[in-house]
Amino acid sequence: MENLFNLSQQARPRYSSRGKPVQSVHQKSAGIKPATKVVQIPVHSVSSDPDRASPTQKSDEVAQAPDRRSASALRIQKVFRGYMVRKNVKRIMSIRKEVDEIERKLLCGETAELIRRDERERLRVNETLMSLLFKLDSIRGVDSGVRECRKGVIKKAISLQEKVDSIVPRS
Repeated sequence: MENLFNLSQQARPRYSSRGKPVQSVHQKSAGIKPATKVVQIPVHSVSSDPDRASPTQKSDEVAQAPDRRSASALRIQKVFRGYMVRKNVKRIMSIRKEVDEIERKLLCGETAELIRRDERERLRVNETLMSLLFKLDSIRGVDSGVRECRKGVIKKAISLQEKVDSIVPRS
């Protein structure tokens, strides 16, 4: 049984993470060398075939390869930044709609009267504004336009909080 195990190990060479054959301690002591034959396979594409390319094409390709890569990288970065700006502005605008809705309700006389009478309503409006401010704080300002838009909505939410706090409850 032990001989079969040794034979199966000898038939299948093991390889390291670098792709080189590894010999076991038993193989080294027995003087067994694994059968290795390295075959190199050249890989050519039409544009990389040295026989088909003219000398001017070769120099142009060498000069343009880094330029194409950097241009491609810049293009990807621009597209991603645009996506992030649109996504953040969309989030800010949805929060702005909520702040505008709260402002509209405060300008309506009924809500202001309800805040004067009910302490829970005052607390509810303040908590809603605070949660909107936290949402605004979580938005990253990747662009100066996004930061300015966010600042404007933050100022509006804070001024609404001050308005709610200035409504004096009736005694």
